[in-house]
Amino acid sequence: MNENLLNQCQLKLADELAHIRVSFIEDLKTNSNPVTSQLAEMLEQTSPADWIDSIDDKICPSQFPNYTRLVQIEAAMCQIDIGQFGFCCDCEKEIEVELLNQDPTTQRCKSCQSKALQKL
Repeated sequence: MNENLLNQCQLKLADELAHIRVSFIEDLKTNSNPVTSQLAEMLEQTSPADWIDSIDDKICPSQFPNYTRLVQIEAAMCQIDIGQFGFCCDCEKEIEVELLNQDPTTQRCKSCQSKALQKL
């Protein structure tokens, strides 16, 4: 993967991550469940790097799309850190540039994504 694309994706991910964190906290605060408002207060006092571990078993991810996106972004950022960003999680080939430009959290190349969708 070329360095320019990697840097673009990293900046895009960091920017979205900052927005998603704010939106997620707002989602928790406005939810009718008192546990989620307490969770929002706790997260505001916790380092964002520790959020996923702090949240994991306390909410139903399907109720909070921003949480799902937060996990996807964190995973992509981790892949950048370990040098695995841009490689398909199934076949380990490089993911097409246009897919990464559309969504830098993409985990599969076109071929493997197509196969995964057929299994559903």
